[in-house]
Amino acid sequence: MRGAFAPRFAVEVAFLILLGVGAGYADLRPALIIGLLAGGWVLVSLIELAVWRSQARAAPSRAAIEQAEDEPAVEPELEEVPAPDEDYPLRPNAGDARSEEVEAYTRILSASSAEEQPSAQSGG
Repeated sequence: MRGAFAPRFAVEVAFLILLGVGAGYADLRPALIIGLLAGGWVLVSLIELAVWRSQARAAPSRAAIEQAEDEPAVEPELEEVPAPDEDYPLRPNAGDARSEEVEAYTRILSASSAEEQPSAQSGG
């Protein structure tokens, strides 16, 4: 409520006036009345500070909204993916051609699995 300053100000002024009048009717010494009104003024100032801080965080101003609407939307840049290299081993048709390296690897795997099978059967 940005437009609520006038009613809030009227309530704060009325509070300070009633505080002074009440202190005067209570026949307090002038120094005590001044201290009481100073305390009331500090209380009103703290309330104003709290309201000011809450309004500063609440919503962006109209100027900020209009500025954001005027700016063009920025799309994120997409990272370019390099074209697949013909010599790259994981190209889509890499499994079509047999190579010596693949054959050797396959022989090692099949030999190690053949050695593991008899030891697994003899333990059971």
